[in-house]
This record gives sequence, C-alpha cells and structure tokens, in this order.
Amino acid sequence: MKKNIKLLTLFLLACCITLIQCKKDTLGLTGTASKADFTFAIRALQDTLPYAYTVSFSNASEEAFQYQWDFGDNTPLSSEKSPTHNYKVGGNYNVNLISVGTNGSNSITKRIFVTSACQNDFFNNLTGCGNNFVWTWSTEADAIKVLSPDGTQVFFSGAAAGCQVDDLYKFAADGTFNYDAQGQTFDVQSGYSCQPQKQNASDYKVVTKSGQLPQIILNPLATGTGKPFIGTTDIVDNNRYTVQSYTSNRMTLRATLSGTGGQLIEIKLKKVEVLTLADIKDLLTGGQAGRTWKLDPTPGANAIIVGTESNPGTYFAGGPIDPCQTDDGYTFTSANKLTYNANGSTFNGGNVAPNYNCGSDRSYSNLNYTFSPTTGGVAGLATIQITGAPPTIFIGTTDVPSENVYRIIDITSTKMTLRAGNGTNTVFQFKFIAQ
Repeated sequence: MKKNIKLLTLFLLACCITLIQCKKDTLGLTGTASKADFTFAIRALQDTLPYAYTVSFSNASEEAFQYQWDFGDNTPLSSEKSPTHNYKVGGNYNVNLISVGTNGSNSITKRIFVTSACQNDFFNNLTGCGNNFVWTWSTEADAIKVLSPDGTQVFFSGAAAGCQVDDLYKFAADGTFNYDAQGQTFDVQSGYSCQPQKQNASDYKVVTKSGQLPQIILNPLATGTGKPFIGTTDIVDNNRYTVQSYTSNRMTLRATLSGTGGQLIEIKLKKVEVLTLADIKDLLTGGQAGRTWKLDPTPGANAIIVGTESNPGTYFAGGPIDPCQTDDGYTFTSANKLTYNANGSTFNGGNVAPNYNCGSDRSYSNLNYTFSPTTGGVAGLATIQITGAPPTIFIGTTDVPSENVYRIIDITSTKMTLRAGNGTNTVFQFKFIAQ
C-alpha cells in the first residue's frame, strides 16, 4: 500500500512538472516576431579613382538580437549590427537584412545605387568605362616639350620618334594599366634609341580633388627593375602626371623630371580611333562631291614642318604660312581625282626660284591618285600616291620628296595631318583643315 502511494505521488509530481514546462513553452511563443529595417549612407572611400565606394548601414530593426546582411555583390555575409561595406564597382545592388528575435525572424530587401567612377568626367574620358579607350602619341610637332619649373621657358620641343608614334596606352576602368610598344620602346636611358619593349606598371590610379587638375599616378613595377612611364621613359617624381588639359580625344600631361631641379616634361596624347580604310576614304573625300582641304592658318598651328621620319620637325619646326598659301585648296573626290586650286599664286619652295616666295599659279585639276593602306613599317593610316613629279605636281609645298607619296597620319572630318615622303629620307608634314 505504501509502495503504491509513493508511485502515485511521483506520477502526480511528474505531471505537474510537465504542465509547468508546457505552460512556460507556450508563453515563450507568444507576441510578434522581430521587424527588420535599415537606413544607409553612401560616400567615396578616398579621393582616388577607381576607388571603393563605402556604404554605412544603420540597423533600425525592432525586437532583434541577431542579424545577417547580404550586400548583393557576392561578398561574404555579415553578422554585424550596423556594418560598413565597400563596393568595388558602382551600380545597383539588392541589400537583404535578416533580423532574429526571441519571437521569430524577419527580413527586408532594399535596392541601393552606388555611384560609379565613370560619373567623373575625366575618368570617363580616360578609360571609356566599358568602351576600352586606347591612347597613343599625338602627331603634333610639339608632342614632347621640356619646360622650366614654372613652365614659362621651353628647353626642347619636338615630335614623337619613329618607334614612339605607335605606342599604345590603355587605362582600364578597373585600375589596370597596359603598355604596348608594338615592337620597340624609344628609351631615354639607352641614349635616346629604339630598344626592345620596356616593362611598365600594371596598374594606376587617378587623383581627383575639387579645384585641382586631375593626376594620373602609376604604381611601381610589379617585378624587375626600372620606373613606370607614360609617353617617354624619363623618370618623373612619384610616377605622377598632372593632366593639364583634356577633351574626348586629346590629352596633355605634365610631370616633374627627377633630378633636374624641377624641370617639367609635357606629353601630348590622342585617343586611338579604330577606322577602316573605307572610313578614312570617306573622311578624306566627304562623299561623292569631294572635300576641300587647306593648310591650317591658325597662329601657332605650325602647319608645315620638315624633318626625318623619327623626328618630323628636326629641320624646320614650323611657323606661320605665307599669305598666298592660306587660300590654296586641295579637293579629293571618292572617284580618286585630286584638284589643286592656288587661287592666283603658289608659294615656291626651296626648289623653285625665287625660293620661299609667292610665284606663278601652279593649279591642276582632276589628277588621278591612288588610295591604299600604309605599308613598310612607317607611320600612317592610309597612303595617297599622286602621279607626276614636283614642282609641277605636289601637295603642300613644291619641294616635297620626289616620290610624291603622302601618308595620312591623323584624320577627322575637320582636320588632317599628311606626311609627305616614304620615310627613308626627308619628310614634310602638313596640317590641313576641311572647308
């Protein structure tokens, strides 16, 4: 009997404990679940491009003590309450927050837009931001200058050398940098001579500060010895180039030459335009009716320079053109016909007396010319060969090389640079503007 009473007591005690536990569990599941919410603020991490973009998230969840963040850019999840996250690339991102509380979990997703480096005008012009822009040397006679520290005195001015003019520089939007010499680098350290391609930086950054000119800074070489460079291989302070001016297809850089007491080097680059031979022909002729070109009369344009293939301005660096040259017109048609209109007087070159003076009219019309790709390893987008010989037949001046071949070095619908000569001897380079 006593044994049965003890068993009954134990059973009743177990039931009470079970009921109490069940009641406690039931009470624990009452109430509402946590509520997930957050706000955010976006700011640039630093003043260099392409920079990381920092987003500060402020947790506004209620009834929660654990969190999980998915930042929408395939980076690891975060359990911080109010994290700060760096986005490497601008764009739209879906950010998800899961909040966990005593009474359950909740989630919220918000779409945020992170500013892109490509919204910076210079960075967009430099890289193309997906269009993969490539830069090369300007064809201007003063593509390279050496200046006094204050920039007021010019110690040297000249065109890019023969093995420089085809150098390619690519600044990618992800911060990588690529240099392609297409064979040889014109090396300052090797006696200003053409050498096998030199190693260069693999990445770069752009510094953009309000009220200051943009700067391009090349990072040190990843391996080996030497210094990174843009344009010439001259060593410049801190691998830093200041952007003096830029447009959608032109850029002028200036840097301080190391060990010179502050002398400056100035470099002019142009964007590489990918043109077919047909595109170039259309720019030259303007269509069926033909396009007329005249020597550029703008002061300081140096419309005519004379030199060698490696330095087109070495013999004559240019100057104003004679008044009787300003109205000379050269009209090219798509039917491969060339007409020269001297409008009364032709400027005599060094091969016609009186030398370097206005002389008789040497106009000609409907002269046949051939148009073909440039070959032979010399600079040029396309080549124009005209029949006849100077001084009767010519483009630009009467004393051009006797082969009467002209290479289009650069061309748009409004401007053209022609280089007379096959590159083996003296060359004449002309700047024309369309009429």
